[in-house]
Amino acid sequence: MSLLMLRYVVLLICCTFIAGSTFNPWQIHSPNARQAQLSILKRSPQSFYLNVQRAKLHLPELPDDTVLALRLLGHPEAAFEWALRQVRLGELHTALLLASAHWETVSPQSRRRLLESLIAAEAVSEVQQLAAQFTLPHPYMTLSQIMLGAPASSLSGADLQALKIKTLDEISWGSAQCARRVVMLSDSWQGINKLTQLKTQYLAAPLPLAGSYCFSDPVYLGADMQCRLKAQKFAYCDLSTLPGRARWSSADHLVLMTTRGDANVSRGVMTLSLSSDYNVFIHELMHFSGFEDEYAIGESKARWLCATPGLKAPNLYVGHQPPEGWYPSRSCEAGLLPAYKPQQAMSNMQYQSLALTKRYKALWLLAFQQQRNKPTDFQQFIQVRLAAKG
Repeated sequence: MSLLMLRYVVLLICCTFIAGSTFNPWQIHSPNARQAQLSILKRSPQSFYLNVQRAKLHLPELPDDTVLALRLLGHPEAAFEWALRQVRLGELHTALLLASAHWETVSPQSRRRLLESLIAAEAVSEVQQLAAQFTLPHPYMTLSQIMLGAPASSLSGADLQALKIKTLDEISWGSAQCARRVVMLSDSWQGINKLTQLKTQYLAAPLPLAGSYCFSDPVYLGADMQCRLKAQKFAYCDLSTLPGRARWSSADHLVLMTTRGDANVSRGVMTLSLSSDYNVFIHELMHFSGFEDEYAIGESKARWLCATPGLKAPNLYVGHQPPEGWYPSRSCEAGLLPAYKPQQAMSNMQYQSLALTKRYKALWLLAFQQQRNKPTDFQQFIQVRLAAKG
């Protein structure tokens, strides 16, 4: 044992036997003293009980082996600290067992730290299980309801604000300097996180050019979205029942994030699911500019889209006399006339996982510029729908 270590061990023993002593080794805050204190704890975890809090030596700053030793001694806060570290390692089952066993014996601060750690790990099931056993502090009980898809209209506005979850009343685009405004809505908490990721990734490299689209912060609606799966496995959300029309109907497009369902665009409304990645998002965003799929489209659509010749989309020519340098496409396999596309290689409009090529980026930019002063499909649709309702 080094001379320095021996000195602090002696001091520790002295403070144990001399009640009220004003000379406490745990009150020394130099770097060398702190290292010695940690070494003492590692060798003798029991020393944690000797009023070491005076040294401001707290559980979160202790090494794993010391926290584990304290947990084995039955220290509830140490068990909770160990649970938090298990969350960071992805050992959620172990963390939940420890948290449940010691929930009612630890401080409110410890509970909040654990909940924040579970939220950061998107441990939805674990938060819900804790909520089923205990009364979680605000706003986390509300968050557990959100994780179950509770309708936004039934939730505490103060809790939603504390959780930084946007509502329909807070729709904004941050900047007026964009050609198309897009409202993003979700029926789940995971969907809010997914939309935020997609928005952040898009803003890092906007397409087809900077200022093309500005997206609202994702808004949580939960069951108020009333989405369901159609026979084709697409999610369908009835806009006639969607609340807050005065807030979202002025947008140029909507993006709806649902828990399940294949991605698609219909009438200027994009529907995504939790499995949709960024390449899928870009594929669907190109549909806003009129691009068509280059895999075989459905028979009902092919009957009218592929019945007459002409340029039907920036990437689709139908007929027997395609532009020079265009190649056969599978789009109209179920239609009357053949289809052609602008490049021979497969594109992201055929396989969503493929990256956007220079050729298609140029076509997208041209199409976007040609359409930027025209009403979008969504605006045409919603205006007709509003007029019909009087």
